[in-house]
Amino acid sequence: MQVSKKILNQLKREAKRSFSVDEIFSNFSGKGISRESVVKALSVLENDAKIRHEKGGRWRFRSPVDSLTGVFKAHRKGYGFVSLADDDVFVPASKVNGALHGDEVRVRLGHKRGPGESREAKIAEITRRANKTIIGRFESQKNKGVVMPANDRLFYEFTIAPKNFSGAKTGDIVEIEVVLWPIDGQRPKGRVMRVIGRDTDPGMDITVIVMAHNWPQEFSDDALAAARSMTDAVAKEEIAERLDLRDQFTVTIDGLDAKDFDDALSLRVDKRGYYHLGVHIADVSHYVTPGSPIDKDAFVKTTSMYLPDRVIPMLPHELSTGICSLNPQVDRLAFSVLMEIDPDGEVANFKISETIIQSDARLTYEEVDRHLSKGLLKEPQTEKLLRLLHMLAQVLEKKRLARGSLNFETIEPKLILDKNGRPLEILVRERTTATQMIEETMILTNETVAEFMLDHRAPMVFRVHDRPDPDAVFSISKLISELGYPMRSLTQAHPRTFQALIDFAHNRPERLLINSLLLRAMSRAKYSPALVPHFGLASPHYCHFTSPIRRYPDLTVHRLVKAVLTKTLGTKEVMNLANNLAALTEHCSIQEREAEAASREATGVKVAEYMKDNVGDEFTAVITGVTNYGLFVQLDNSAEGLVHVRTLSGDYYRFEAERYLLKGERTGQIYRIGQSVNVKLVKVSVAQRQLDFIVI
Repeated sequence: MQVSKKILNQLKREAKRSFSVDEIFSNFSGKGISRESVVKALSVLENDAKIRHEKGGRWRFRSPVDSLTGVFKAHRKGYGFVSLADDDVFVPASKVNGALHGDEVRVRLGHKRGPGESREAKIAEITRRANKTIIGRFESQKNKGVVMPANDRLFYEFTIAPKNFSGAKTGDIVEIEVVLWPIDGQRPKGRVMRVIGRDTDPGMDITVIVMAHNWPQEFSDDALAAARSMTDAVAKEEIAERLDLRDQFTVTIDGLDAKDFDDALSLRVDKRGYYHLGVHIADVSHYVTPGSPIDKDAFVKTTSMYLPDRVIPMLPHELSTGICSLNPQVDRLAFSVLMEIDPDGEVANFKISETIIQSDARLTYEEVDRHLSKGLLKEPQTEKLLRLLHMLAQVLEKKRLARGSLNFETIEPKLILDKNGRPLEILVRERTTATQMIEETMILTNETVAEFMLDHRAPMVFRVHDRPDPDAVFSISKLISELGYPMRSLTQAHPRTFQALIDFAHNRPERLLINSLLLRAMSRAKYSPALVPHFGLASPHYCHFTSPIRRYPDLTVHRLVKAVLTKTLGTKEVMNLANNLAALTEHCSIQEREAEAASREATGVKVAEYMKDNVGDEFTAVITGVTNYGLFVQLDNSAEGLVHVRTLSGDYYRFEAERYLLKGERTGQIYRIGQSVNVKLVKVSVAQRQLDFIVI
């Protein structure tokens, strides 16, 4: 019997366990088979996807059903990845075999592309289609219609027969039913189910993006009826059951355009210099009960979606801007974390309690920043609270940074639109003193709640953030080193090593680039019932507690914390919740990513639309990426685009991948990542969110 066949039979017989090379080799003792032959056979079996190599140098039989099925995540350029049980595999465009983004597929594995890279695979079968219908723009041609999906990761053009137009005309945004899938080289076909509107209708560009992400824009009739039945007043009998904090001076601090207020603050200092901080969070769980129509709708979304021209709330407006919002001068039910903090920022004591509060003032980040810089507020209680809050935030930030927490320096574009949704201006928002004050108090509150639940060994939804991926860290380490930064190994590095790079870049022109590169190397934060330390915050335990109006995980944490306080962890309802936390947290993490992607695409469309009026204008930009086909550049207003290599005149430019630069063969002119360049905008595609520049 061949060595490989005997090894495969052995591992298949005992598929539930893994084996070391020595354990496998022991079966060939005295049979004239060398250990080298066994190792080679193992390698062949792995490349044939018959077995898999696990951590610790052990080998296990690979189940073709469990291990070779996953969800296809497409890139708009045609290739994609499939996440299997034990690996992520790369699918080149030539081997997609008609799969669309989100489809469940079975793959046939090939060889690894190189050290540290994903294994290559071919899609062998599509086991479940993700898209029953598709949203796109209709265009009538000679004897047919075509629809290009709004989601650019669905990279096929669908043909529509004239009998299936259903009245659609060129420029209509339509929803189509798929009649024929793109398999075996066939062009996919569809049937128009309905015309949604014209591509020129105000707001339609954003609506199309939302629909392409299959995001619910309306609430169910049952949820709306339940919301409308709620009174905007707090019941007197409920007040009697709660800690009454209405006599404490309390304020909310949010953005100028905020409509719902999750959190309010109260603060005083005693004679010892101890801060008494009250963080009061909207008690959404009192109004939204598990399994209710409002709860079911909220669970589908799991988060509010924030777009340039609108917010799609997780909860109906009757709750999100009404009874659950901590509006000023009205009684509101809250879930409060009352903390006693020593002068060094340590929480000496705390209490979590169901409360009733009344916010005294609604402040904005903008006016708080103006006050702190110019002293414009005249109301003495507000002035005192802000002064104390500023002092406390500085103490908390100093303590957090000392333990190694990261403070990324990023910019966020804020689009100012007219009544028709046309962009008038791009404002660049950065972290300010006011936002820092709120961030520090919310981080402390979330850590305190997570610690409380750990102390009670209760089921919990944690916000976790793994260490950066070693391959990603290795890649950016070389890049940052090319920029002349003092480098130590970032692999297994403490967060404060990353913060040192952020600090070093603070006053340099490539500041935002360095922050972006480091962020790219980070793992994605997610929700989990299992505790994993939060790398970015250098926090041993963390959760999301402070935004239950807009995040379902926070609402779930409220329910679990209340179960501890009321000693109802053993009830059927709470036990059922605890047993389903793994599925709940995975769903919440997926929906969070979907909402972020839609928001990013919508912002990209509006930035491109704004820049379309600037074609021909000149800008100063920073090179944020270098490839064999050109340079990616970013402007001060956050807009990004491409300088194609063919537009770099006067020389032939060769790409030096290991040094992240393009170099002219004749002149020696170098374009490297992080370099400042003067560019002219020459072309904008709003639909594709693409900007083309030339170097001047």
